[in-house]
Amino acid sequence: MESQGILQRDNFGLVLCELKKKELFSLVEEARLLPIVQKAVVLQYKRGERLLFNSNNDQKVFLLTQGIVNLDVYSCNGEAVGSFFLGKNEFLPFSMILKSTLKNFNMCACTDITIVAMAKTTFEKLIYNDTTIEQFLDCQKSNIIANFLKCNMINSYAQPQMRVSLMLHHMSEKFGTVDESFEYMIPKWLTQSILARLAGTTRETVGKTYRMLRNEGSLVGTERLTRSFSQKYKEYL
Repeated sequence: MESQGILQRDNFGLVLCELKKKELFSLVEEARLLPIVQKAVVLQYKRGERLLFNSNNDQKVFLLTQGIVNLDVYSCNGEAVGSFFLGKNEFLPFSMILKSTLKNFNMCACTDITIVAMAKTTFEKLIYNDTTIEQFLDCQKSNIIANFLKCNMINSYAQPQMRVSLMLHHMSEKFGTVDESFEYMIPKWLTQSILARLAGTTRETVGKTYRMLRNEGSLVGTERLTRSFSQKYKEYL
């Protein structure tokens, strides 16, 4: 389902609160932030809603401040290039920061999400000649590209069950929580269907992989990855 989101207009306090959730804006003095807040709006989307953006349309900057999104990336010819997930401190204005690296993409909300939208010129004024912010954005750009390449590397393995296991490890390490035993809790939104699509296989193969992992003591139910799982698969990443 495609959506333009629930628009929250003219809510100064809401925009300021959302922007302060992003690590980027902790680098900005509040006096510089206030003029930006006055020109920004908050968009809210429900889990499962698809948002269509084209990075050639660079008049707006969209900043994720809450939740997790999945990006399906396409070449200029419309061919699928890859798929990966980002959280609130990674999501950047792609058309400005990544330029040709990620040209066109579709975005889907994996959880309920909140986005702050502002004019590109407003964002440019914020980062203009600010070395600290520029260095932060360069670091975030590198992390996003590394994440994208890691997902592509995982999908280069020929064996479907290996792809499922490695993707499960990567996504749980990236978005899961760690319990008191230092074992990863699999994110609740990372369903077997989503994992199958990420690993380029079927839900049946994911189910078989889960059973295999449970039999070898690497997976508890469908919720927790044991330390033996991490030790076994981290060497492949």
